[in-house]
Amino acid sequence: MLDTTTARLDLRTLTLDDVDELYAVYSDPETWRHLPEGRFTSRERARRLIERSLRSVRTTGLGEWAVRVGAGGATTGLAAGTFIGAGGVKLSAGGVWNLGYRLTPVSWGRGFATEVARAALEGAAWAAPDVPVTARVLANNPASVRVIERVGLELVWEGHPPASGALQNGEEPPLRRVYTDRP
Repeated sequence: MLDTTTARLDLRTLTLDDVDELYAVYSDPETWRHLPEGRFTSRERARRLIERSLRSVRTTGLGEWAVRVGAGGATTGLAAGTFIGAGGVKLSAGGVWNLGYRLTPVSWGRGFATEVARAALEGAAWAAPDVPVTARVLANNPASVRVIERVGLELVWEGHPPASGALQNGEEPPLRRVYTDRP
């Protein structure tokens, strides 16, 4: 289950060869529209994300995938093989799977995030079916909320983390939501 495909995507384990493409996605301010302070400002952060994912692969059999457009997903402006982001599941420090994805804006609205999320849930069920799958989503990101709900995860918590302060512009940070596939 390490590498897989969906109807329109090729999902391959992230490797250090992907650092430049991953950095391009994670440093794009538009991909961080809902949490601007999360934007990567160095390739080093992309490298560390890949290294964490590779550790997850070594210990659990799963990590984050490099998400590329497959032959079935190619359209004008998105050729087969185009790197459009990363996604998958990895085991969190709390001992649960954490589902996540970040895709390029040009790929938004095409159902790709849903395909990644479904593949990740299948992978988690394959690797450790007794371990719950969770997803953390910002309430101000309705598209991600819809994806998480579409793949069957249910809301179990909404609020602000205890240490969350005001953003630099003086506004309260967005509400966080936690979803899971079981109680």
